[in-house]
Amino acid sequence: MALDRTIAPEAKEIDNINFILPKKWELDNSIPVYEYNLGSQNLSKIEFSFNAGTKYQEKALIASSIKNLIKEGTTNYTSKQIADAIDFYGAFLETDISNDHASISLYSLNKYMDNVLPIVVDIIMHANFPQDEIDNYLKRSKQNFLVGQEKVSTLASQAYVSNIFRGSSYDQVATVNDYEHVTREDLVTFYQQYYSLENMEIFLAGKIDDNIKGLLNQYLGKIKTNSANKPSFTFSPIQFSASNDFVLKESAIQSAIRYGKPTININHPDYIKFQVLNTALGGYFGSRLMMNIREDKGYTYGIGSGISSKIEAANFVIATEVGSDVTHSAIKEINIEIDRIKHELIPEDELHVVKNYMLGSLLKNTDGPFDLLERFKTIHYNKLNDAHYDHFIKEIKNTTATELKELANKHLTNMSIILAGSVDFN
Repeated sequence: MALDRTIAPEAKEIDNINFILPKKWELDNSIPVYEYNLGSQNLSKIEFSFNAGTKYQEKALIASSIKNLIKEGTTNYTSKQIADAIDFYGAFLETDISNDHASISLYSLNKYMDNVLPIVVDIIMHANFPQDEIDNYLKRSKQNFLVGQEKVSTLASQAYVSNIFRGSSYDQVATVNDYEHVTREDLVTFYQQYYSLENMEIFLAGKIDDNIKGLLNQYLGKIKTNSANKPSFTFSPIQFSASNDFVLKESAIQSAIRYGKPTININHPDYIKFQVLNTALGGYFGSRLMMNIREDKGYTYGIGSGISSKIEAANFVIATEVGSDVTHSAIKEINIEIDRIKHELIPEDELHVVKNYMLGSLLKNTDGPFDLLERFKTIHYNKLNDAHYDHFIKEIKNTTATELKELANKHLTNMSIILAGSVDFN
């Protein structure tokens, strides 16, 4: 029977996503492992996660430098030997870092795990940070930093972090001089303290077989650990006070605008409905900020808003870059949209579109073991209930326009405005 493409497919409401939780087990030395054995191909991801994000560093650039240098040599392999071996077996090695966590991830065909996993374990256990690799990395990074300083978007984002997270463990912003003060001793000390087995969790996704489990236990599970060696950490609290901050970039033809404030994080009962409000305001292509400032006024190529929830805190931001000649007009229109969503009920048809967009995005982002793993890490790191995503769906579907108006008046107040460019607020 031929498909009639003149008839649209039936639309169905999303009531649940049947979110699957991973299997939890431990290596012989009690290192926790979270496993999604759901793959259809003989491909797996092994992620080694550490509480080693930027909030733990006492000097700027240390945590991010380790993220970029940890695979550049060990006591047993040079950086070239590591890269050549990973490439030879068609594997892929990825390092990542956030404010809270750092990770080393291996993607490989299962049949080559015997060859590539020992190399990754050697990186975890015996990275030695050769001085020549450090020097080359810092030289390149400093040059990239200087290039970035020519962009108003970079200047605004740096000022935003300093303003919103002032005084806290999240407020570190590097300066060009910081590149001169990174030492090998700094890197080794941080690495030994925070990339320890006591500070590690392992996440598996793909077609996980007994060989992979056995290899992990063979190379890591037999090493004696001591929970007393797990590093302690105390978060320095945020000292935020709303202000208008201007960063001058002479002769800039664009202005970068950042509205923001510290806000509620994912554990707060208002958070999910606040996400609905954020989506309507600036969280997708059809949002009010996009329709006004891009589509109607033509001031920008893109504008958006977002809520970033970290372990210790969260922040709300509206971000855009506009022509210098329309800077004041753009700020005025942003204020108009904020005031409108605080004083008028969102129409039901608009709210229906927003809800469907959010539910569809969640469904799309739980397609396959790798996506499921990312969603689970949100639950795990934030100590959320196992039924979080069922609750997420229910909260979105039950959100009313009246509630969103109340949330706007509760949470879209007392914000800082950060402006970078050649045009000041006046």
